[in-house]
Amino acid sequence: MPGSLESGRPLDRKALERALKGLEKQLASQEVRAHVYIVVSAVLLMAHRRSRTTMDVDALSIDPRDVVLAGARAVAREQGLTEYWLDDQVRWVPNLPHQPDPRAEVLYDSPHLVVTGASAPHILAMKVRAARARDLEDIKLLMQQLGITTMQEVREIHRAVYPHDTIPWRSEQRVEACLRDLLEEGETRGGS
Repeated sequence: MPGSLESGRPLDRKALERALKGLEKQLASQEVRAHVYIVVSAVLLMAHRRSRTTMDVDALSIDPRDVVLAGARAVAREQGLTEYWLDDQVRWVPNLPHQPDPRAEVLYDSPHLVVTGASAPHILAMKVRAARARDLEDIKLLMQQLGITTMQEVREIHRAVYPHDTIPWRSEQRVEACLRDLLEEGETRGGS
């Protein structure tokens, strides 16, 4: 079943790079050039050096879809990954941005595979919108990288990605707590 993570080992940065190289090799054998646009955890691993693992790579766009997903399943078998390590089921999540990220970064570029990923502001907006407990460290990391010190700055980024929605009140409270934590951590580092 797509999206199932029943077996396979997690992906850290190096394992993800190996998987993408394996996928590129699969595509090269068919003389196919593909594009994959990814979001969230895998982008944090690749572009923001987040030290964590993920079981899958959430892709909002895969082109050509069938060829790429077949290649990804072959890579899963070769490398001991979950069958759906490259997963485009996230495209059905209702809270994702309606517009593509105009600042998407190229994270992997080869003759047969280009992987782009959501920019830090785009991911921050998605994380802020959800603000689940597991998102809070990522929110802090992204706010720190973007130099954000006020809730107004967070609201502006969110509005750029979700122009017709405000941040849910529970999420706003959690993000404000993240900002307070960052400011206190900064004061502690500055004072020592």
